[in-house]
Amino acid sequence: MPIRVRLALSFALVTLVLVVAAGLLFERSFRDGLKSSLEPGLRARAAAFSQSIERGEVPSRLAGNAETALLPNGDLVAQLLEPGGRVVAATREAGTRPVVPASTLRRAADEQFVDVTIGGEREPYRALARRTTTAAGERVVVVATSLESTNAAVTRVRNAVLVGGAFAVGIAAIGGWLLATAALRPVERMRRKAAEISEHDSSSRLPVPATHDEIAALATTMNQLLAELHTALARQRAFVSDAGHELRTPLAVLRAELELAGRPHRSTEQLQDAIEHAGVETDRLARLTEDLLFLAHRDDGIDPHFEATPLVDVLARATDARRARADQRNVHLRLEADSTVSARVAPDLLQLAIDNLLANAVRYSTPGTVVTVRLRRDDGAAAIEVLDEGPGFPPEFLPHAFERFRRADESRARADGGTGLGLAIVRSVAEVHGGTAVAGNRPGGGAVVTVRIPVTM
Repeated sequence: MPIRVRLALSFALVTLVLVVAAGLLFERSFRDGLKSSLEPGLRARAAAFSQSIERGEVPSRLAGNAETALLPNGDLVAQLLEPGGRVVAATREAGTRPVVPASTLRRAADEQFVDVTIGGEREPYRALARRTTTAAGERVVVVATSLESTNAAVTRVRNAVLVGGAFAVGIAAIGGWLLATAALRPVERMRRKAAEISEHDSSSRLPVPATHDEIAALATTMNQLLAELHTALARQRAFVSDAGHELRTPLAVLRAELELAGRPHRSTEQLQDAIEHAGVETDRLARLTEDLLFLAHRDDGIDPHFEATPLVDVLARATDARRARADQRNVHLRLEADSTVSARVAPDLLQLAIDNLLANAVRYSTPGTVVTVRLRRDDGAAAIEVLDEGPGFPPEFLPHAFERFRRADESRARADGGTGLGLAIVRSVAEVHGGTAVAGNRPGGGAVVTVRIPVTM
């Protein structure tokens, strides 16, 4: 059901409930008011009737027969009763049977008002019963006045309330419909605009109404979400493009080497050389694939398993794993670690990050230099630094150091098998642990990358 219809029906229903409740309350109050207005007249008539009895104009005690004395009607409907309920005298319209119930007669000393019906047609009356003293003893005087005019007035009021209430319900429904239409008009504009936006339209945004209300806040939030989605989409496209470009080179080399190896009359040395080059490119493809899978899992928000770990053990394993490659380049690896520093980490991920830092440091270090891995406690965090004595990062590269497929030296990095994802993986691992990664240059020469991880133990 459309929102407009639901709002219109809700307005109509609420108005109907209010009209019914107010109408019933007003009708009851109006009826009680009219009845109350009759009571002074009934008291005056009862007083006059009592005086007539005292003057002997109304018989207060009948002769031996059991008949009821008939009084002249005039404009009065009255009865004179014994306390037990026997009618002594009555006007013709009142009849010879008590017009008020026995319970009212018992309480008549306190002056009782009660609604009754009189006559064969059961016409409604408002009656007053009260005791009076006569020569014959205690009697009960009952006087009554018709409620026909009162009921007619109440009926007219009720009809007016019904007509006015129906009109009010209709107005409320129409008003609810118009109000909902006006309130939802900006939403409809936003919907139409959203339907027009495509994945290739990165600049379009939803119109924000100048109402400064919840709908305007929704439009602003949706525009922020669109901006983030377009940014993520652009980043994803760039990532796919860069990944395709990175994969194209080793695949092309592999194809060329295999084609050369497949040519006739190739010597054993040539075949071995082709296989060696193909193996190097295969290793590069494997590293690139692993890096891409890690980043893809990180983008999907997959959380690793954390455990309390002495960080020196992780750094020692990463250093030992990279030592053979460092020895080939005549680069010495040194570990300076505070063995008391522990934290809740994913050991394999942290080792992957340190291994990437060591790979970069060894790749860019000149032979005979030292790469230092340092671990220290710093202001409630574990600071892991990897320092080398190479040329350092180019200043223009530092702002983009942790972007994917960014290299400080494109030609050299490709030749050495670098994928351009190492520092991006380092930053992702640091963020997984709630930490940060910062790249910079040492004052005396060389590069330094610092990973800070909160110590929660």
